[in-house]
Amino acid sequence: MLPRNYDSSPDFWNSVIASVLSYGSAEIPKIDRNGIRVPEPEKSGLFHRSVGERKGQIADWRASITGSRRGIHAVEFDDRYSVHVDRFDPDKEPLKHLLVDSPKTLIGLLGAGLVSMLFYSLFGGKR
Repeated sequence: MLPRNYDSSPDFWNSVIASVLSYGSAEIPKIDRNGIRVPEPEKSGLFHRSVGERKGQIADWRASITGSRRGIHAVEFDDRYSVHVDRFDPDKEPLKHLLVDSPKTLIGLLGAGLVSMLFYSLFGGKR
């Protein structure tokens, strides 16, 4: 259950985090049923700007969970935040995060590395 009073941004986002940890994910409208804008994740002091797989979002926000390997990922769209739990917090365990939570990104990074090595070997090596 999310608080209706948005005066305290950390309380709002702490409630979102607790809900997501219980249910796995949540869709948070930027403007609630009463026409009130919810606080921005960054203003809570819990989230920092990050990156994520492109899904048409405006921004990605991440929060760490003290004493846990998991992390919270809020994907910001025009009208909502799509929030889910990452099994591995990329700030704490980046390789495990790529392997488990974001394998498409890992494949992209490996592919880019291979192409770079190929170009270097063909055109950048000593002659």
